[in-house]
Amino acid sequence: MNKKHLIITLFLLITFLFVQSTLAQEGRGNGRLKGYVLDSDKAPVINATVTLKYLEYNRTLKVKTNKKGKFIFITLGVGVVTIAAEKEGFIKNGIQTRVSGAKKNPKQYITLKRIDEVKAKENIENNKIKDDFKKANILFKEHKYEEALNLFLEFQKIKPKMFEIGINIGNCYLELKQYEKAIKTYKTVVDQFKGKSTDIESNKIVSQLYASIGDIFMRQNKLIKAEQYFKKSIAMDQSDPALAYNIAEIMFSAGKTNDSIKYYKMAIKIKPDWGIAYKQLGYVYLNKGNIKTAIKMLKKFLKLAPKSPDAPGVKEVIKSLK
Repeated sequence: MNKKHLIITLFLLITFLFVQSTLAQEGRGNGRLKGYVLDSDKAPVINATVTLKYLEYNRTLKVKTNKKGKFIFITLGVGVVTIAAEKEGFIKNGIQTRVSGAKKNPKQYITLKRIDEVKAKENIENNKIKDDFKKANILFKEHKYEEALNLFLEFQKIKPKMFEIGINIGNCYLELKQYEKAIKTYKTVVDQFKGKSTDIESNKIVSQLYASIGDIFMRQNKLIKAEQYFKKSIAMDQSDPALAYNIAEIMFSAGKTNDSIKYYKMAIKIKPDWGIAYKQLGYVYLNKGNIKTAIKMLKKFLKLAPKSPDAPGVKEVIKSLK
């Protein structure tokens, strides 16, 4: 062989090796892979579309399953692939495996669940969840807080993002006097609303949670903390007269009479026929030495709540003031 022929032969050999290398790199070769697509009862899923896709290369293959649910791919090179099966009426499913260059690779099995089967299971689970939730609420109303708490905690494992469960759990801790756990639970629910749109309904929920935290501090006689959370609550939702009233009571107990007047008036504005707010407001004005306004407020109380157990005492106060 002369020098010219040797150069041509070497060139052809290098070209052949380069092409073979390129083909292998693109997921092409002599490898074969077969498997089966089955349903939940291990029956074959006929005429399902099976898609093989290389993760490293731009190569995708598609085949259909036969009457045995069998599929086969040929001309495969070395590489990691995903194999997905789908058919109308079923939920798509897939696996990931590595294909070798060998003609025989391990058989692969893909299970497809029927959509109606999954929906039926979901309906059964949802009905059970609803029943358990209803049972927990009944237990709470019956003051069986420990039992209700256990059910709510189980429910939370299934629906961790359902904020109503957190509120119910917090309420159980509150009634069980586990105050630290109650506060932590309420704050966790508040965090669930962070970053969401501040719509009216969200504001009401967060407001109620702040009010609940305020109530806990009030039960512990931590009035400064209670005031902070009540104020946070009313800043978000000014539709609860009891909330405004509680803040007014705290202010009055702390000697902040002007602030207490502000919140008693707010409670009255929200609920104009609420006699007790007028009575308390009357006592605040009496404390300030404003006798005329005090009598006016106390008379308003008697008009709105003439049969109140406090009515006789209020009448005596008015009589003595006059």
